[in-house]
Amino acid sequence: MLDDVKSSPDNPAKLLARRQARRDPVREATGLRVALVRLHRQLRSHSVVGLTPSQGSALARIEQLGPLRLGMLAEAEGTTAATMCKVIDSLEERTLIERVADPQDGRASLIQLGAQGGALLSELRQRSTEALRAAMGEMTAADRETISRAIPVLERLSELLSRVER
Repeated sequence: MLDDVKSSPDNPAKLLARRQARRDPVREATGLRVALVRLHRQLRSHSVVGLTPSQGSALARIEQLGPLRLGMLAEAEGTTAATMCKVIDSLEERTLIERVADPQDGRASLIQLGAQGGALLSELRQRSTEALRAAMGEMTAADRETISRAIPVLERLSELLSRVER
């Protein structure tokens, strides 16, 4: 009887071993990328406020890094100063950011988050969080636990990706 359990095709240990043997790192990376892109799109659709992804990213980066020069922001965002200048100009037109004199160099200016920009980021985060909370509320407890356990792993993956050359 014990031999029947060991050789059974439904034996959990054998199923796990077969799955692990079939793992394909390229397929896993592709699946993760596709899932993350879909999640990102869905979150953006729940927080529509008329910002492009570049504008939203720049606003968040300005909030994160504090007042900084345009060139430093462009570098942090992985883009050119010319491209970032267009993004900043559009954010300034909407009074989401402010340009202030650089105290170390009067000829230069720093970019900082304006009050409206901070309020907008807060609203975006609240909408995105609520959308995730609502969707996760429809999941099983086991799925929510899996997501909870995956958060530190995804944060580590983000750190590792930041070190990979572009």
